[in-house]
Amino acid sequence: MSEENFKKKSYFEKKKMPIEKLTKYYAEVRKEEYKNGKELSEAGIKFRKKTRFIPELVVKADRLASKEKIVIIGDEKNLKTDKPKIFACCHVGGNDVQRALDVIDTSAYLLLGDPGEVYRMFIYNALKLNGVIPLEIDDKEDRHLAYLRSVELLKKGGNLLIFPEGAWNVHPTAIVNKTFKGAVRMAKETGAEIIPIGMEQYDDTFVVNIGKNYSISKDTYKSEDELNKELRDKLATLKWEIMEHMPKTTREELPTQEEFQQAIVDRCNFGYGFTLDDVFREQFHDKYITEPEEVYGFLDNLDIDSSNAFLAKDKLELARKKK
Repeated sequence: MSEENFKKKSYFEKKKMPIEKLTKYYAEVRKEEYKNGKELSEAGIKFRKKTRFIPELVVKADRLASKEKIVIIGDEKNLKTDKPKIFACCHVGGNDVQRALDVIDTSAYLLLGDPGEVYRMFIYNALKLNGVIPLEIDDKEDRHLAYLRSVELLKKGGNLLIFPEGAWNVHPTAIVNKTFKGAVRMAKETGAEIIPIGMEQYDDTFVVNIGKNYSISKDTYKSEDELNKELRDKLATLKWEIMEHMPKTTREELPTQEEFQQAIVDRCNFGYGFTLDDVFREQFHDKYITEPEEVYGFLDNLDIDSSNAFLAKDKLELARKKK
């Protein structure tokens, strides 16, 4: 969509658009606004701080409607410092976005990847009132613009809620998934403080453990990889403390991997259209690690005969081990 023929759609035009075209349209709107020099309004940031009680009421109503509870086992955050804050929260799935907005106790724009069907829902209007920076994960330019908007927000005194894992953690053996570097890069660039938030869900209860604020000096000798590992370690420590707080679980009580993953998708109020395939696509992919699914993926399209049957046997062995 070129700059010359770009035209904003009316409300009724957007209602008729298929979701695939609607998501691309909103991404183009964001690019067009950035090209035309549109900035985040400092007045808008201040207004959202004053009216935070409105989206706060929405997420509380959502929690009551979902019959979910929040238990906070630790809260060491300090909201009285004069620095902007990056709330870096574990991404456990379900309704964790709403519950995170519920526990931070202050105004913070949400960095939201792949809104999809959420664009059409009432909750998106509440997110706009709260402050939201949406992006399409597969659109490199849109991802970059979201980073620039986040930096702009922090430099203008706003706060940001971000999920560094990028996607729900649907891996039962991983306390915290590998994380993207955006949070530590923003903190280093803007002087914002990071507040790590450990979170886990047990049935209808979210258990939260909030860590101390910490800063990253622009002059630090540490690499972004080291800084990112420190953040992931802090999140893992907070989640480990949650696990120690909870009653012990026997091996017989543990769900299978498939049950564990499907439960996360099923309990999300506003994740319509969001699948496990989307989770795997959006999560951090370490280029130095090859997952078993990637190694054996070609077998799904392989015609098995006597010359290659041993490959299928290897795949069955892998499946048994995963169970």
